Amino acid sequence: MTPIAIPSADRSMCGSAARFDFGPIAESYDRWYEMPVGRVYDALEKRAVARALPRPRPGARLLDVGSGTGHWSSFFSAHGFAVTGVDIAPEMVAVARGKRMANASFRVADAHALPFEEGQFDVTAAITTLEFVRDAEAVVREMARCTTNPGGALLLGVLNARATVNTERQEAGTPPYGDARLFSPGEVEALLAPHGDVRVDVTTFVPRRTPALFLAPLTDLLGRLRRSRHGAFIVGRARR
Repeated sequence: MTPIAIPSADRSMCGSAARFDFGPIAESYDRWYEMPVGRVYDALEKRAVARALPRPRPGARLLDVGSGTGHWSSFFSAHGFAVTGVDIAPEMVAVARGKRMANASFRVADAHALPFEEGQFDVTAAITTLEFVRDAEAVVREMARCTTNPGGALLLGVLNARATVNTERQEAGTPPYGDARLFSPGEVEALLAPHGDVRVDVTTFVPRRTPALFLAPLTDLLGRLRRSRHGAFIVGRARR
């Protein structure tokens, strides 16, 4: 999961805009994706986001809000978008820039007041970002302002408040979950409803026991077929 954006390296600003300061863990953040459980979650989340991601036209631009170390920016770039990533933590932006990924640039900026003109991007995405902002509704409004209308899309990926794996981590106070605001599928729909035609999918049904992780593609498929509302990850899209 990734932090939000803010326009200054001044740590005093982070307290007013973010629920958790990811800067100190920027260098180690990507290690989670190298762990067996991290690889499983990452693969299922990317499949879910890919299902919702519009097919890019030539030159299509995507704004990645809360881009962190550029993990999702790389994914969006690989899918054919020219990516601009913004994030709260200068340390995270530095890591993302250090990857020198194709067709992507990064800057420090404030998700509550994005420094872009109206309708500048074809797609605006926030993947595990809204959980750590102070005002998710304001951030989504800013995302909508920066998205082409008509014809653009807003894309959200958030942690599900109905998933036991998420609520247990939050109740235990495990960083950064202890500071996160989790969302239900209905709350994701309500966030997006003012900004277009909405589709919300609940996904990432992963076995809790490590030896059973290899079954994750099957358990995820079964969870989605059953239309369960308890998967770990929610993907919401609003077509404008």
